[in-house]
Amino acid sequence: MPFPDNFQELMSLRKKIILMLMFLATLSPAAEGREKEMKIALWKLPFNLPSMVAIENRTYEKAFAGEYKVEYITLPSGPKQVQAMAAGELDIAEGLGAASVIVAIANGVDITVIGANSRSPEAFAVAVKNSKITGISDLKGKKVAGLRGSVVHQLFVELLRKEGLTEKEVEFFPMPLNAAASALIAERVDAALLAGTEIIRAEKGGCRVIKDGRGIVEGLSLIAVRREFAEKNQAAIDKYLYTREKIRLETVNSSQKFIPLLKKETGLSEKEIKITLSKFNYDSRITESDIQELKKTAEYLKNENIIKLKPKINNILW
Repeated sequence: MPFPDNFQELMSLRKKIILMLMFLATLSPAAEGREKEMKIALWKLPFNLPSMVAIENRTYEKAFAGEYKVEYITLPSGPKQVQAMAAGELDIAEGLGAASVIVAIANGVDITVIGANSRSPEAFAVAVKNSKITGISDLKGKKVAGLRGSVVHQLFVELLRKEGLTEKEVEFFPMPLNAAASALIAERVDAALLAGTEIIRAEKGGCRVIKDGRGIVEGLSLIAVRREFAEKNQAAIDKYLYTREKIRLETVNSSQKFIPLLKKETGLSEKEIKITLSKFNYDSRITESDIQELKKTAEYLKNENIIKLKPKINNILW
């Protein structure tokens, strides 16, 4: 049987169709999922057990296996995490301070809050070493070390206000928490604004807490997501929160098994770990109380001239 006149042309067309089908197959949802990336920053401080567990057990890598390539991005501060999100180099930040989120949004960074990371009013405190200092009013004219724009600085400003004082009436030295704790232990300053394990370190160095955040600040940290990533990966956001909740429930129901991990990460004794752990609530659901706390934080940031305009809090929630 003779071949048709256009046989070669048909064979060429057939090859083109096969190649096109092979190309289209690479664009299938499964293949597309394999190529996706999820870049996460997990903040371990001041005592973020869910993040420690997720990193140790590779929880998110396992949850998203075959869908997303999960990469952990190590960034040592909230502002650096925000900068990375603005540049599209970070998708999810777990443990980002409420102040960092609000400052970022007020400055045009398009991120959204998908949940709370922790609340810990007792984990933020003003500490002193001098036995003659018994209250906040005694700090008038004294040297105070801390990080401006942080939760504990917000606490300090509110404590001063309750005493009829302002920050201008103390000698304030801006520095990170660990440096503030060291300065207080060495008696180079009269008071330090501390959080988490730095409070315990200061207490071991002969210092004591004169006031913590109970009844004043919630010590709220958040789970923030680059908005473009959230909008394009809504199912992944739901799965992320579901996985995060599984981690939280495991830490609540089987906390004893995580003591070795916490010892490794913090250097604290089992007794110190249990006391500190009891101060944290890791529930990721945003409550009305959280929304009010965010509004208070925005007001504090505006009063401190850290932001010019307060963002509408309901608009920043996912």
